[in-house]
Amino acid sequence: MPINRNDAVPQIAMFIIAVCSVMMGIGRTMGDVVLRLLTVLIRWSFRVTSANPTIKQQWVLDQMPSTIETVLKRFNLEGKTTTFAVCPSCHCTYEPLILKGSDTMKYQAVCDNRPQPDSPLCGAALLDEDAQPLKIFLYHSFHDFLGRLLSDSALEKMMDDSCDDLMSSIRNGEPIPVLVTDMFGAEFVRTFKGPDGKKLFIDRPSNGGRYLFAFSFDFFSAEGQTIRGASASCGIISATCLNIPPLIRTKPEYMYVAGVIPGPEEPHLDELNHYMRPVFKDVAIAWDRGVHYSRTANHPSGKDTNSAMALAVNDLPAARKFSQCAGHSSNHFCSRCHLFGLPQTGRTDTESADWKLKDADDMRQKAEAWKNAPTQEKRDELFKKHGMRWSEVWRLPYWDPAKMLVVDSMHCLLEGLAQYHFRFVLQLTDKSAETKQLDPPPYEFSFALPDSTTIQELKLSEKDQKDIPTIHRYLLAPISGSSASEIQGSFVALQKRLEKLHWNSLKFVFTSLGLRPPIPTGAAQAGVQPRRTGHISCAGYAEALIDWVCELFFHRFT
Repeated sequence: MPINRNDAVPQIAMFIIAVCSVMMGIGRTMGDVVLRLLTVLIRWSFRVTSANPTIKQQWVLDQMPSTIETVLKRFNLEGKTTTFAVCPSCHCTYEPLILKGSDTMKYQAVCDNRPQPDSPLCGAALLDEDAQPLKIFLYHSFHDFLGRLLSDSALEKMMDDSCDDLMSSIRNGEPIPVLVTDMFGAEFVRTFKGPDGKKLFIDRPSNGGRYLFAFSFDFFSAEGQTIRGASASCGIISATCLNIPPLIRTKPEYMYVAGVIPGPEEPHLDELNHYMRPVFKDVAIAWDRGVHYSRTANHPSGKDTNSAMALAVNDLPAARKFSQCAGHSSNHFCSRCHLFGLPQTGRTDTESADWKLKDADDMRQKAEAWKNAPTQEKRDELFKKHGMRWSEVWRLPYWDPAKMLVVDSMHCLLEGLAQYHFRFVLQLTDKSAETKQLDPPPYEFSFALPDSTTIQELKLSEKDQKDIPTIHRYLLAPISGSSASEIQGSFVALQKRLEKLHWNSLKFVFTSLGLRPPIPTGAAQAGVQPRRTGHISCAGYAEALIDWVCELFFHRFT
């Protein structure tokens, strides 16, 4: 071990620092402080015999490291990491070059990335005056992390037993349990094929290991929340091993942190790929040809392993950045099925063909077409059409977003749907308890929503599509008033609200109800027949829709 090349005094000092770090959990900053204090203590203890240190004493002082990172390396406690230089402008990452015949690392000085296919080279400086990176991304080796897990005999046995137990239940013909309490026993894992495409992935050889991981990615405010909001944001790429039992798999010592994406600004659009590239290069190797460990806790003669990412667990915004799919508030709001257009978000007709799962091969082709597009204009056109960009996760040949990009249970289900149901549907809030109950709609009506073909034909924008449900709500709102003048005033207010909405949305609702175009007042007096072509103002559509409300109300109550 490297520590054995040091004198006894530096060894004891470094052992104290290693204990503080590994067993007591002190951070690197405080570890460096303690290390410097120990160096000062040793220096002053030498002054007891002489004002100036002897040659031997100076030799001992020279062996004292200045950082806790050096201490952990001398004890072989530091995991294998790679420090990437990061472009401050476009987030492109650059791996260091090791100079031949030495341990010295050298970095590229200028960024030569093209942020867009038809743009010039970035050209931003990567290094400071001392030839050190201005911004870094510290990547922790995925293979090294798995090796650390396999160095624990009890843990390695549990990880291998999870595969063996599941394979035993499959061979015995046991059905999938109605209630799945562990992701490792879900249908996806039971049917997931290995690298050869024939045997199940979990069907491991006696001297081999098969390991599944759930990857996560998110950003957080590194400096805390302020009145003005977060000013700096950092990201983290992490993973948990699904072979480990659920009760302990999320403990810090068993979790993989690939790296922290430096702030203060988040990567824009596909810039996240620069940080994901080293991670999924290693994961792709672990799947394709596998990794051989020369020794593990239970296999002293070595072990062949294959690993795969089974799940990507993120909140909705992070999931779309991770997969480079369009945002959840766009027309391509679903990464799982073929529903298109924001008005479709309320649909529940799951038997429709639009609910069919997207095909992974088709999504891969669309992502590659975006990647290979010669210009940014062509990329934008393809993204608008398909809602797909290239993501580094497509390096994995088995990646299937429709099955593996998991719905966020915390934000979507608990903080989203459950909160909405209790607060807005059941109205279980202090404010709603004090608020006067609103009158229910006087009647119901089944309005039509635009499908994808209609959206393209009428060129309905996202704002137009958002206005359509608003118009429906206005038309079904109760009309208040007891006298004729009050009722007339309510209709006037309704018309003013309708006139403020988009013309395209008013036209769609008007057309979907099968109404005839309104006749201008002057033309009606002259006996002119209504025309089905020509431009009708927002006011004209609003007036016609109010006439429809009055007619519907009359038929319902007479």
